[in-house]
Amino acid sequence: MKTLSRQAWNWLALEPHQRQGLRALQICLGLMLLFRASTEGRFAAYLWGPQGLGEGTSGDFLSAPVARLADGIFTVAWGPAALVVLMGAAAISLVFGGSTRLATAVALLSSLFLAARLPELGDGGDNVARLVLTYMVFALPANKVHRSGSLEVWLHNIAILAIGLQIGVLYLTAGFLKATGDKWSNGTAMYLVSQVEWFSHPSMRQLFHNPYLTTVASYTTLFYQLWFPIAVLTRLRLPFLAVGLFLHLGIAGFMGLVCFSLAMIGLELFLITDEEYARWASWRARLWRASRARLRAFVPATEES
Repeated sequence: MKTLSRQAWNWLALEPHQRQGLRALQICLGLMLLFRASTEGRFAAYLWGPQGLGEGTSGDFLSAPVARLADGIFTVAWGPAALVVLMGAAAISLVFGGSTRLATAVALLSSLFLAARLPELGDGGDNVARLVLTYMVFALPANKVHRSGSLEVWLHNIAILAIGLQIGVLYLTAGFLKATGDKWSNGTAMYLVSQVEWFSHPSMRQLFHNPYLTTVASYTTLFYQLWFPIAVLTRLRLPFLAVGLFLHLGIAGFMGLVCFSLAMIGLELFLITDEEYARWASWRARLWRASRARLRAFVPATEES
C-alpha cells in the first residue's frame, strides 16, 4: 500500500505528464474555435447582436450583477464581433503554441459568453471543449521549464487526470445512453441518422441503405464507446485510439460535425503518452533517414546508366 501511495505521489509531484498529448489537444481545440470564428464571425450581429437571435444570459454561471454587466457587450453592435475576434485570436495562439495559458483563458471566456447568448448554436463538441479548456488553464505550456515537485507540476498533473477522467465519463455516458435506445440495440441507428438531411452527406444516405453495413457500423459505435474507458487502460489502447480517429474523421466528413470531431480527435490524441510520441518520432526519423539513403543510392546508379 505504501509503495502504491509513493508511486501515486511521485507521478503527481515529480514530472509533468502528457505534454505532447496536451499540445495536440491545444492544436485541435484551436482549430475548432478558429473554424467557428471564421464561419460564424460574419454573422455575429445576426446571431448574438442586440436584435439578433440570441436572448440568453450569462446568469447561469455568473452572479446577477456581474451577469448584467457582462451581458452588456451584446447590447452594442460591435460587441459580438469583438468577442468573436478575441476567440479567433486565442485560437490562433493555441494552434501555434504562444502564451497558451492566456489563450486558453480567453478562448474559454469568449466561448462561454457566446454560448450563453445562443446555446442552440453548438454541435455537441462545445460542451466538452469548454470543460477541457477549464482544466487546461492549469496545465503547463508545452516547452516551459519546470521545477520537479513544484505547485505548477502538481496542478498540471491534476488537470491531466481531470481531462482523462472527463474523456472516460464522456464515452461511458454516451455508450450507456445508446445501449438503452432500441435503435442502437437493434442495429438500425446508423441508417436512421444517415437519412436525416440536416446531419448527413448525400453519399452517406445511399451508403447506409446496405443493411449489413448499417448493422456493423451501429454495433461497432456502440461497443467502442462502452468499452473505451476499459480499453484505454490495456494494451488495446493505441488500436482503440486509432479506431476513434477514423470514427471522428468519418463523423466530420459524412455528418458535417466538424467542431465536434476536432474536439474528439484532440481528446484521442491527448491520451497518447509522451513516450509513445517519442517512439513514433524516432520511428519517423529512422524511416526518413532510410528513405534518403535509398534515394542517394538510386540517383548515382541512374546517372551511371
